[in-house]
Amino acid sequence: HMIPRFDQLNEVLGAATGWTLVGVEGLLPELDFFDHLANRRFPVTWWIRRPDQIDYIAEPDLFHDLFGHVPLLMNPVFADYMAAYGRGGVKAHAIGPDALQNLTRLYWYTVEFGLINTADGLRIYGAGIVSSKGESLYSLESAAPNRIGFDLERIMRTRYRIDTFQKSYFVIDGFEQLMAATEPDFTPIYARLADAEHLPAGDVQDGDTVFQRGSGEGWADGGDV
Repeated sequence: HMIPRFDQLNEVLGAATGWTLVGVEGLLPELDFFDHLANRRFPVTWWIRRPDQIDYIAEPDLFHDLFGHVPLLMNPVFADYMAAYGRGGVKAHAIGPDALQNLTRLYWYTVEFGLINTADGLRIYGAGIVSSKGESLYSLESAAPNRIGFDLERIMRTRYRIDTFQKSYFVIDGFEQLMAATEPDFTPIYARLADAEHLPAGDVQDGDTVFQRGSGEGWADGGDV
């Protein structure tokens, strides 16, 4: 009902979980982004998309950052996960590009495009999904994508899509599961994954916990990153 004021939001957010919002013009350098998260500062893009762009826009804006990401920072467990991710990002940045790629995939398939299993069925928590009406419906209702149980190393090997709806979504049982997965030192994991095969975005692997094996209808060929 009004233009968001970061100073007012920071009073509420800071009291709840110790996070503050920082206004930025757009994407930050990776290390700057990780440093903000590690210190419980969330960068929020200050500009907002046009009405005709409401369902999808390639770059983050206020609609995505503030209304997509920030509400979950009121959840203490998720707030701790994001700070831990930031600390891990600083470390991965120092280790090298392969470690950074593994960690980026974890962010993509959880913070941006994660689903959570609840007593009422699958629900969305990923801000990348929430920012799109089309993908919100697709991620929960379409027969096309895979829905696979959360597995840390599996996710860190899995490519993803930046140009279409996701071919696979990973499902957590609760935010505590994310926190538990983030607590260990990732250095041995990066070493194990150094020579591991990168998995296509739409693959289902032996050993996966499959909530739904997707039909693949409408999937674009190629383009996994």
